[in-house]
Amino acid sequence: MNDLPTLKKFGEQLDILKQFSEQGEVKKAGTLAQSIFENYVFVRDMFLRQEDRLLASEDALADSEHKTENLEVRLTQALSSYNSDFELFRKFCRALDYVNTLKNIADFPDMLDDIAKELGVTKVSVVLDRKLFAGLPDSGLPTFFLKGCMRFIDATLKTEGNRIFIGPISRMMRPDVFFGDPDMGPEKGGSCFSFGLMDKYNPDEMIGLLSIYDPSVSRFHPEMGTDFLEHFCSSIASTLIDVVTHQKAMVLREDIDRITHHDLKTPLNAVINLPHLLLADEDDPDKIEMVKAIQDSGYRMLGLINRSYDLYKMESGTYVLDPTEVNLIPLLQRIDLDLMDIIKAKNSVLQLFVDKEKFEGGESFVVRGEELLLFSMLANLIKNAFEATPEGKPVSIGLEGGDKSSIIIHNYGTVPEPMRKKFFEKYATSGKQGGTGLGTYSASLIAGIHNGEIKMLSTEDEGTVVTVMI
Repeated sequence: MNDLPTLKKFGEQLDILKQFSEQGEVKKAGTLAQSIFENYVFVRDMFLRQEDRLLASEDALADSEHKTENLEVRLTQALSSYNSDFELFRKFCRALDYVNTLKNIADFPDMLDDIAKELGVTKVSVVLDRKLFAGLPDSGLPTFFLKGCMRFIDATLKTEGNRIFIGPISRMMRPDVFFGDPDMGPEKGGSCFSFGLMDKYNPDEMIGLLSIYDPSVSRFHPEMGTDFLEHFCSSIASTLIDVVTHQKAMVLREDIDRITHHDLKTPLNAVINLPHLLLADEDDPDKIEMVKAIQDSGYRMLGLINRSYDLYKMESGTYVLDPTEVNLIPLLQRIDLDLMDIIKAKNSVLQLFVDKEKFEGGESFVVRGEELLLFSMLANLIKNAFEATPEGKPVSIGLEGGDKSSIIIHNYGTVPEPMRKKFFEKYATSGKQGGTGLGTYSASLIAGIHNGEIKMLSTEDEGTVVTVMI
C-alpha cells in the first residue's frame, strides 16, 4: 500500500500516458496504462473492503445499541418490580404491626379495617368457627359451624400446602360464606384472595377463613406470587389463637376466683356473726377481748378476700377506680394501732411528718383515691418497714404535697442486694419467714391504678426508703 502513487503522482502519470499516446509510443503507453489500472483496481478493492468493515461496524454498533436499550428496559422493569415488591413487603410489615399488638378479640374488626387501608384493598374479612368462641362473650365477628360449610370450602380452596384461593370472585363457591357477608356474590365482580386459617396447635384443624377483596379483576390472579400473603395470614391465625386462648384462660380464672371467693365467704360468715351471739351473754373482759379478736380477724380475712379479687382485676387491666378525697392521717393512725404488737416487739415507734414538719395533731393530708386500696397499700409497706428495721430504731413516714402527693416510708434496715432489682415483682421475697412476696407487688399495683408510681432505694448507710407518688 505504501508503493501506491500519490494523487499528484497519479496526475503526472496520466499526463505522461497522454504524451505517449500522442507520440505513438504504444508499448510504453500500454505498460503505463496497465500499471495505472492495477493501482486503480487495488485502491478500489481496498476501499470496498474498508466500506464492508465500516458497514459491519455500523451493524455491530446498531446491534449493541439495541441490546443496550433492551438491557435498560429490563433493568428498569427489574428495578420497578423490586421497588414494587419492597413497598409491598413494607406494607405487610406495617400491617403485621397491627396484628402483633392485638390483645383483645373485640379489637379484631378495627384491626381488619386498618389492614385493609394499609394494603390498599376494599375489604378484608375473617369468618371464624363458632366453637372457637365457646364460653366467650360475643366478639362481633361473623361465625359459623365450619363443618356445615366444608363442601363449599373444599370446592374453592386448593388442597395441597396452604389452603388458598386466588382469582376472580366469580370462580368462588359461595363467596358470601368466605366473607361472612350475604351481599358478596359471584356477580359482585373483582378478584379476591382467600386463606384457610389453621390452628397452630392442631395443624389439621381449620379455625376460620380470611378473605381479601378488590374490585379490580387483575388485582389477584393465579399467576401472582402469594408468599407474603400466606405468611401474613398464618401470622393472623397464630395471633388469633393466642388471643382467644388467653381470653378463655382469663374468663376461666375469673370464674374460679369468683367461685372460690364465694365458697370462702360462706364459712367466714359464721366466724364473723357467731361472736355477736357469744358477746351477748359474756361478762368476762378477757373472753370478750378474745372474741372480739376473732371477729376482727374474720373481718380482716373478708377484706383480704375482697381485695384479692380487686388485685386480680388490676393485673388484668379491668379494675375501674372510684376515687374520693381520702385523709391519710386517720389511716396511718389506724395502721399504727393495728401494728402495735410488732412495734412493741421491736421497741420501735412510728414517726409521722407532714411537709417535713413533725406531726403534732390536727393536721390533715388529703389525696384522691380509694380508701380501702390506700389502706391496704400503706399497711403492707409500713408492716414491712417495721419488720425490717433493727430493734430500737424508728420507722418514719413523710407526707409531702406537690403536683403529686408523696408518701415516704423510711426504715433503718437494708434490702438484700439480690432483692433490690425485683423488690416489687410478684412472689419476690428473701429471708422473711412466712413471706409470700405479694405485699410490695400489690402495693405497686395499687399505686399504678391511682396513676402513680412507687420506688425503693436501699443503702447500708441510710437504710431503706420506699416512696409512693399519687
